[in-house]
Amino acid sequence: MKTLWFSILMYFLFFDNPIFSQNGIETCEAFLEGNMLVLSNNHIERKWMWNKGDIIPFSLTNIKKDKTLLFKDSPPAVHHGGMAFLKNEDFQIIKIEDDIIGGLPGHLQVIIINRYRAGVDVKKVFTIFPDTPAISIDHYLKYSVLPNAVKADKKGATGIEERNDRKIEGSFLDYYALDQKHWSMKFVEFRDRTDENNNLVDENEIIPYFEEKNYKGNLLLAHNLVNDFNFFILKEAPNYISQVNYPGYDFTVSNSKISIPFSGFMSVNADHEWVKGYTITIGVGGNEEDNLFALRKYLNNSIIYEPDTYEMIMMNTWGDRGQDSKINESFILKELEHAKRLGITHFQIDDGWQEGLSKNSSIQSDGLWGEWSPEHWKPNKERFPNGFKKILISAEEKDIRLGLWFHPSNVNDYKTWKTDANILVKIYESTGINYFKIDGIKIPNKKAEINLTNFFKEVKKATNGKVFFNLDLTADTRGGYFMFRDAGNLFLENRYTDFGNYFPFQTLRNLWMLSKYFPPQLLQVEFLNKWRNMKRYDPNDPFAPGNYDFDYLFATTIMGQPLAWMEASNLPEEAFESAPFIKKYKSLMVDIHQGLIMPLGKMPDGRSWTGFQAIQDETGYLLVFRENSNKEREELEMFIPDGSKVEFDIIYSNAQEYDIEMSESGEADVFLSKINSFMLCKYQIKK
Repeated sequence: MKTLWFSILMYFLFFDNPIFSQNGIETCEAFLEGNMLVLSNNHIERKWMWNKGDIIPFSLTNIKKDKTLLFKDSPPAVHHGGMAFLKNEDFQIIKIEDDIIGGLPGHLQVIIINRYRAGVDVKKVFTIFPDTPAISIDHYLKYSVLPNAVKADKKGATGIEERNDRKIEGSFLDYYALDQKHWSMKFVEFRDRTDENNNLVDENEIIPYFEEKNYKGNLLLAHNLVNDFNFFILKEAPNYISQVNYPGYDFTVSNSKISIPFSGFMSVNADHEWVKGYTITIGVGGNEEDNLFALRKYLNNSIIYEPDTYEMIMMNTWGDRGQDSKINESFILKELEHAKRLGITHFQIDDGWQEGLSKNSSIQSDGLWGEWSPEHWKPNKERFPNGFKKILISAEEKDIRLGLWFHPSNVNDYKTWKTDANILVKIYESTGINYFKIDGIKIPNKKAEINLTNFFKEVKKATNGKVFFNLDLTADTRGGYFMFRDAGNLFLENRYTDFGNYFPFQTLRNLWMLSKYFPPQLLQVEFLNKWRNMKRYDPNDPFAPGNYDFDYLFATTIMGQPLAWMEASNLPEEAFESAPFIKKYKSLMVDIHQGLIMPLGKMPDGRSWTGFQAIQDETGYLLVFRENSNKEREELEMFIPDGSKVEFDIIYSNAQEYDIEMSESGEADVFLSKINSFMLCKYQIKK
């Protein structure tokens, strides 16, 4: 069994199902008693010394494990330039019910507003969700000019022995002086810009020393080697290359401290309005593996995951590289017919539906890109002489939802965000279309980030949260995996057989690696028409897409949200033999995605046995792949309690012969008779 079997059991004893929990907030509480501020639920407790409002981190408790980490001799949390604390201006505890527009489930907030020298006000907003072992902190600053950062004196090794009792220096948003010395820490760095990146997760594991060092990464996982206390810190920012005023690192650590530097604020705030920094979330886990579950539980529970909105098998024709050359009414109507046969639930018309053609148009080289007007975002009169009327009728008859491509005007840092929001609201109100792929994003500075955030919020507000965004992560400076995850799902990557850069095992690998830390249910993952461009690949390349069944290509995506990146009318008849499997998956996808989905087996490399486990209470799903491996049988460690008796119900496999049973060692013993095959099955733990 996995070493984390006990964590799995405790996880489901402690956490109510479904995985995306939307329970009440009665388990959350906050109070100020004497000189101590306390914020807690049934899993986690944090305490701060009030210190007249200039709060000082005091402790972090894992309630279920009855373990506490003290932050001994920590300084007040915010330190930057000449920002000396003056006084507390406000303190509130607020209960907030489900915020459909903001995409946030019910939660408890603590708000502290302080005044500092140098004309700076700081608002701290602490958020805790029910049944969630994590607490988030948002920092808002109001200022005209941000004071210069105080830089710590970073002396290198001199060879002269001296005591290591240096003063607390530097500029930071949060600081934790640790009362334990022996730590193992892992920093996880995530990459987007997938047009140029194909290795999306980097892990850097260290044993911190007394000397402070700086590290990159959105995520820090900490494990105490003496008392087994585990916690994580998540910086919900874009990837480092896209952060505003990035200091070059995300964490400063030693064996006795962790500090989080200032980033996410522009130097000059001409509007003198509140400016929000990057959310910082700290959570606790029972052991190292449970720390991952705590992270995933937070990521799931901090959004409203409505299956009717999130679940999809979407088709987008851009993957066949026709660009906009075919996009017109007759083509879309034909596509819908074929999409229905295949089992598609959502059909998205990419760039080319609109009156104002873009620079990516196949027929207009001087098209638009950075600046658009409302007139540009009407159905192209030549291509859609009836508007979308016939297409809407056809889609409704086939129970297919429509989506459109949209590029907000990023000129002058999205200054026209209100106009852009109104464009989408009018499209939604007049057509009912509520899925929009957001492309062309560039966030060069904080003003652009603020305006783009306002754009998303305004559309959500005006449509009562009905509009759903597919956020493209493939290029430029964008929000990464964490910043806008409450707006919709993430369009992960562009791959094309035309360029010979679509390799199914690499797409599977990216999903597998991300799923350790990030809910794959929030990712759109593509599969392509394998029959196109076979000559673009070396005939001896074992990993060329033509070597895989179409069922297999679809299966590589189903732990995410499958994206048919192709023209349905360009598929051979053979492709539609996969329709029964796709339709079977459609009947199960809500249940599969309610599970905590974790990677299983070895990392995909084209020749591994690999897969995923969707974990529920006493049941769940296994998706196992035999890549181009010579082994017909493999034992895979599952996330189940030790000694469990498990029954398997095989749902589908593309192998001629297949089987699964529990081995004597308590692992899943899987048999698949051919290379490049897979098995989807449901399991039940028997008591």
